[in-house]
Amino acid sequence: MNFEYDDFSKNNLIIKKETKNTTIICLAMIASVIVYFLISYFFSGSNGIRPLTIDKNTLSTLFNVLNVVAIFMVVIVLAVRKTIYYSGKVIKDDFTLTQIMKKWKNIDIVLATIGETISVIGLFISFLGMPLGRTFHFFVTSIIVILIIMPINWKVRDKLRILNNQRNMNIKF
Repeated sequence: MNFEYDDFSKNNLIIKKETKNTTIICLAMIASVIVYFLISYFFSGSNGIRPLTIDKNTLSTLFNVLNVVAIFMVVIVLAVRKTIYYSGKVIKDDFTLTQIMKKWKNIDIVLATIGETISVIGLFISFLGMPLGRTFHFFVTSIIVILIIMPINWKVRDKLRILNNQRNMNIKF
């Protein structure tokens, strides 16, 4: 890869600039998960308000299926996160630091969106009448996945170190 940035502080500014919007988006997603949780709390089957009503056996089966779907979503996010960030098909050898950061920003937003979708599943199953105690883990998992994906400065530098070691580049960050 060709990096024309030799100065640590210049690279640090690029990292901060390119991750700022993604961090704000991730924080907004965490806030929306909290709102979904509060909506779920007020419309949960345990509070007597049930916007949608279905049979308990069907609800139990649907809950189990959606649990498996949520688990697969977490596995997909964590597996893709570890492979796609360093893929030669995504990150070309001639990319600059800015180009790498823009690619990673797009990947982060997609993966965080998948993480937020887990809380939407929890909200949906709550609307069907499942008590909050049984759907709470959807919201917690969603927040944890978004926090894992959120591009914090030290995490980005670690990813760049890994990329640097895999590709034998000379990046100063």
